[in-house]
Amino acid sequence: MKVRIIGAGALGMLFAASLARSGAVHIELVTHSREQSERVSAEGLRLLTKSSESGQQDIRVRPFVIAEEELISSPDSLPAPDWIFLMVKQTAVTERLARTIADQMKPETRLLCFQNGIGHTDILAQCIPENRLWLAVTTEGALRHHSVCVEHTGSGETWIGPLINDASQDRHLEKNLQKMFQDAGFSVSLSNKITSKVWNKLLMNSVINPLTAILQVPNGMLLQLPAAQGLMRALYEEGLELAARLEIELAEDLWEQLLKVCERTAANQSSMLQDIRARRLTELDSITGGLLAQAKQAGLTLPTHHTVYQLVRSIEQQWGKNIGKAGDPL
Repeated sequence: MKVRIIGAGALGMLFAASLARSGAVHIELVTHSREQSERVSAEGLRLLTKSSESGQQDIRVRPFVIAEEELISSPDSLPAPDWIFLMVKQTAVTERLARTIADQMKPETRLLCFQNGIGHTDILAQCIPENRLWLAVTTEGALRHHSVCVEHTGSGETWIGPLINDASQDRHLEKNLQKMFQDAGFSVSLSNKITSKVWNKLLMNSVINPLTAILQVPNGMLLQLPAAQGLMRALYEEGLELAARLEIELAEDLWEQLLKVCERTAANQSSMLQDIRARRLTELDSITGGLLAQAKQAGLTLPTHHTVYQLVRSIEQQWGKNIGKAGDPL
C-alpha cells in the first residue's frame, strides 16, 4: 500500500516515521519547504518515543520526500497513492490545495483528513467527490523539535471513518486502513459516526484553545483559575446548545473528557497558544469561527464564543497583519 502524507509538521512527521518504521507501507512525505525536503532526504526522519521495555528510543527512518512546490508543478511526476493523508493546518486548506490533491488521485484513492475544526471538507468537496473523503480524529501527542526530529509525547486514540456513510462502502478498505495504523503502534477505531467524533473534539478545542491563547497559559492552568473554569463551562454549554439544535450526537461524558484532557496534558501548550507565541495565523476561524457560522445559520447566538473570538482576533491583529475584520467573525 502507498500512502502520501501532505504536511510535515509534528503530526505528519509522527505518522510518517511510525508508518515507515512498520515496513508494511510505502510512505511519501510532502513538505512545505524545499529546505525540509532536502534535509529529510539527507538525514532521514528522527522519531523520539518512549517504550515501557527499553525507555527512550531514538529511531531513524527514511521515507520518500518531496517538496510541495515540486508536486504542484508536476502532479503526474509520481504514481497516484492508495491513500492521501492531509495533515496540514486548517488554515492551509484552500481551493488551490484541493485542486492539487485532486490531480494526484486515481479513482481508487481516498483522502483522509486530520484537521481540527470544521469547514475544510466543504472546500475539498469542490474538487473531490464526497464519497472519497474520510475523516480522522486523533489525540496522539507530538512535538516537532526541528525539521527532521519529532517526539511522540503521548499515546492517544484515533478514530477514522468516511464522510458519507454508504451501504456500498468497501469494509475491506476500512479494515486494511485500521490494520496499517495498528501495525505502526497506533490505537485506531473505525466509526460510522465520525461527524460526532469531529464535534466532540471541536467542542473541546473551542473551550481549551482560545482560553489558553488569551491567558497565555498551559492547558492544566485552566483548572487552577476559578474564573477561567466559569468561562470554560459557559463555552461548553453554548456548544452543547448548538449541537442539540443541529441534532449532532455528542458523548454523554464530554465535559468529564474535557477536564481529563486538561489534566492529562497539563504542561502542554495548545496549538493556538503555540501559534500566538510564534505570531502565526491561528485556526480560530475553523474552531470558534466554525461554531459561530453554524450558530448564525441555526438562528442561535453564542455570546461567550463571540467574545473569545474577538479577543484572539485582536491579538492577531496586533501583529499588523490584515486578518479578518473586527466585529465580523464570519
